[in-house]
Amino acid sequence: MIRRCRIFSGLSRRVLGGILWTASLTGLGTATATQDQSAVGPKQPLKAASQLVEENRYYQVSRLDLPAGSDTQVHQNKRDCVIVVTGEVPVTLVLPKSSEGQQVTNGEARFFPCDADPNIRNSSDRDSQALVIELKQHWDADVRTCAEPMKCSRPIRMGSTEIGETTSLFTNGFITAYRHRVVVRGTLTSSYFSSKGKDHLLFIPLTDLRANFDGTEENLKRSQAYASDATEVEVNADLVEARWIVIRVETPK
Repeated sequence: MIRRCRIFSGLSRRVLGGILWTASLTGLGTATATQDQSAVGPKQPLKAASQLVEENRYYQVSRLDLPAGSDTQVHQNKRDCVIVVTGEVPVTLVLPKSSEGQQVTNGEARFFPCDADPNIRNSSDRDSQALVIELKQHWDADVRTCAEPMKCSRPIRMGSTEIGETTSLFTNGFITAYRHRVVVRGTLTSSYFSSKGKDHLLFIPLTDLRANFDGTEENLKRSQAYASDATEVEVNADLVEARWIVIRVETPK
């Protein structure tokens, strides 16, 4: 992966294997229903509303709208999956037969093996949202989550100026996830390549942003999922900071 940062005539390079990154910076109604609880018994937890938003040979992506107080089990259909929280309200991920959960906030992603079937709980008084990404291919290789004391985040620089950062989330060599952030009027160009196979990308905006996939311009909304086999992706932050996640699946040649 090679990262190259550029501001006007300034230029720097970093090798990280498989991806070429180029960064630049330009000038500056809800409805409420009630019922007689004595007649119907204890109130049951609300469930999330699910919508299929993207699917191809490698991914099946559903968006879950998580109402306040909801508790929803994720049925993985015997597939590995990734859960990305795209709502502003944190949720809790709980595995079956476990009394303790893990709180996950906006922009965080978690990988689950095919037999996990976690619950997503929104214990707050506000609605939230998440994407469930089912992976149609399984690899017999452990997924390693990046965590301390490993250095997971690296700054995106133009000379001495830092305009964002890239954070490694997890990998097993076949599937890899990164989170990117670029400041206002910043641009990050990523070139994906592999000598061993072909990259298949799932692009998940955490903010509204403008992206270009091999010359095709897309205006993407927060929590939208966009699948692409593009070899070059350029993201422009324009008037607001841009944040997004890229999940990358590599298939052999």
